[in-house]
Amino acid sequence: TSRGQMSADTIYSRPDRRLVNTELMRVGSTMAMTFVPEKPGNWVFHCHFAFHVSNEASLVPPPAQTAGGEHGHDGAKAHAMAGLVLGIHVEPRPGQSYASEAGTRRNLRLLLQSSPKVFGEKPAYGFVLQDGKNVPRTDSVSLPGPALVLKRGEPVRITVVNNLKEPGTVHWHGIELESYPDGVPYWSGSGSKLLQPILPADSFNADFTPPRSGTFIYHAHLNEGVQINSGMYGALVVVDDPAKFNPDRDKVILVGGGGPPPAPGFDTRGFVNGSASPSPIEMEVGQTYRLRLINIHPDWRVEFSLGTDTTVAKWRPIAKDGADLPMSQRRVQSAYLLTGPGETADYEYTPLHQGSMRLLVRTRISGWVVPVDVRVRKKKTS
Repeated sequence: TSRGQMSADTIYSRPDRRLVNTELMRVGSTMAMTFVPEKPGNWVFHCHFAFHVSNEASLVPPPAQTAGGEHGHDGAKAHAMAGLVLGIHVEPRPGQSYASEAGTRRNLRLLLQSSPKVFGEKPAYGFVLQDGKNVPRTDSVSLPGPALVLKRGEPVRITVVNNLKEPGTVHWHGIELESYPDGVPYWSGSGSKLLQPILPADSFNADFTPPRSGTFIYHAHLNEGVQINSGMYGALVVVDDPAKFNPDRDKVILVGGGGPPPAPGFDTRGFVNGSASPSPIEMEVGQTYRLRLINIHPDWRVEFSLGTDTTVAKWRPIAKDGADLPMSQRRVQSAYLLTGPGETADYEYTPLHQGSMRLLVRTRISGWVVPVDVRVRKKKTS
């Protein structure tokens, strides 16, 4: 409802208010918001910089970790969020149930896996989407995780199978769902029914119905500094009609971690679409594209800028965190965006001239830059 500094706020009129899930706040900034709790159960309100909610931020000693797994987790309560985090408990309305709805669902099978010695001596972590009965190798990963394209209003069951040697969970970031499958271990759910980490060789059914179309994220919510930085993240795209989703016109640009910290020869650099040298983006003059920009790097603010060495392109913002922007905020503007971890933003862009550009993805503090070549070809003629 307002943004500002410590001295003054800019209060938004009702038509200018936008829905957000994650909002970057610079030093000294302020924000006021309202929300209506609609789903009963336990929820967390927290900073999305991983080091602001880690065990190291606790004012009391963190829970003792017991032996087991790659990083010393065996399913004991070693995962504790601390620092900039609040727990929220929402009571059900009279007669409202915590249980998710029953009925026919689309079924997906998502595997948690690792591949050895990808980042020096350290493994990559990631997700693999099983194709039918074809079971992939357990040491294979996809960096980033496969884009999950779901249909608005269609119930889905995502069976998450843990093929790691340590526990894991998956959080469905930015999308409204029931509390229990939300993915925060020992907290999601209510009463005695609390989500437990998915142990090695075990599985969990995440049942939910996407309520709106938009750009969202799925990512690890256990040992985030290692698992997310090492590749456990992916795009979650909800559309009205998956049959009409065209990756040639709908471009996902996903920024995530490029290796676990610390690792010899590696820092917490960034990857774009799973690589420090991502494939070029192909475009055609006169065609309008939807750019789905996602920052799920757990450590850094990330900048996106589109243009050439001498010019800055123009694009039109259309959505933030999977929610359509008010019409007053959909004005054409310079193609630059600063994001925090967990933010998504959708833009429309129409190239007017043939040639080459670059989408620069970078962070100023860490200093890493990932240039993504953009190739614009002339319009095809019939």
